[in-house]
Amino acid sequence: MRYLTGILLSAFVCLSIAVHGSARAQNQDFEETRELTETDEADDRLRVKIADPFIELHTGPGSGYPIFFVIDRGTEVRILRRKTDWFRIETDDGKSGWASRSQMRRTLLPSGERLPITDNTEDDFIVRDWVVGFTGGEFESAPVFTLFGAYSFTENLAGEVHYGQSIGDDSNATFWKLNLVMQPLPDLKYSPYLTLGVGKIDVEPSATLIAPEDDENELAQVGLGIQRYISRSFMFRAEVNEYVIFSSTTANDDNEEVFEWKLGFAVFF
Repeated sequence: MRYLTGILLSAFVCLSIAVHGSARAQNQDFEETRELTETDEADDRLRVKIADPFIELHTGPGSGYPIFFVIDRGTEVRILRRKTDWFRIETDDGKSGWASRSQMRRTLLPSGERLPITDNTEDDFIVRDWVVGFTGGEFESAPVFTLFGAYSFTENLAGEVHYGQSIGDDSNATFWKLNLVMQPLPDLKYSPYLTLGVGKIDVEPSATLIAPEDDENELAQVGLGIQRYISRSFMFRAEVNEYVIFSSTTANDDNEEVFEWKLGFAVFF
C-alpha cells in the first residue's frame, strides 16, 4: 500500500505542474500567433508565393491531419509559425492551415528566391509531436533493452508506449507499459521529466532442471529522467525507474520492488 500511496502522490504533484505549464504554454502560443497576425503583416520575410501547382493545407501539423483546403499557384501567403517540419500559413482572405516542409521548400520570397528552410533546431525539439527511441541499461542487475514511442499532447505532457526485454542468469523478462510523462520545464537545456506507468511483465525462468512456468504479473512504475537535444532531430535521455511488480497468485501476496536505470537516444518529428 505504501508504494501505491507514493505513486498516487507523485501523480498528483506531477499532473498539477504539467497542467499549469500546459495552460501557460497554450496562452503563450495564442499570444505569439496573434502578435504575428496583427503586427507582422507587412514583413516581407513572412510572405511567400506558391510556386508549385498547389499546396495542401492540413488542419494540424502532420500528414495524419485531414486536408481541408488547396492553395493554387501564384497565391501569396504569410507564414505564422513553424512546428518541426510543418508551417502554419495564412492567405490574405484569412484561410489558415498547416503545410509540409517539402512543399514550403519550393515557395518563393518576394525577391524571387526560394524560401530558405533550416534544419530542426532546439525550438523544434520543444514543440515536437512524435518521438521514437531505444534505451539500454540494467533492470535489477540484469541487462535491459527497450524500444519506445511517444506522442506529446502539449509541451508539458506526453504519453509513451514501451516494450522491453531483460536477460538474466536465472530468468528472462519481457514487459510492456504505458507511461504518462510530465515535463514541467521543457525550455531548459537539460529538461527533467517525471513518469508514471502501468503495464505487465512476463518472467520466464532460465533453469531447465524442473519444468519452468511463465509468470505474468501486473506492474506500476514511477520514474525520473532528463533529456537533452543533440542536433537535427536527435535527442538523448537518461532515467531511473522504481517498479512495483504485483504478485499474480493469491498464495503469495508479496509484491516485489525492482530498480532500473537506462540511457538512450531517440529521434523526434
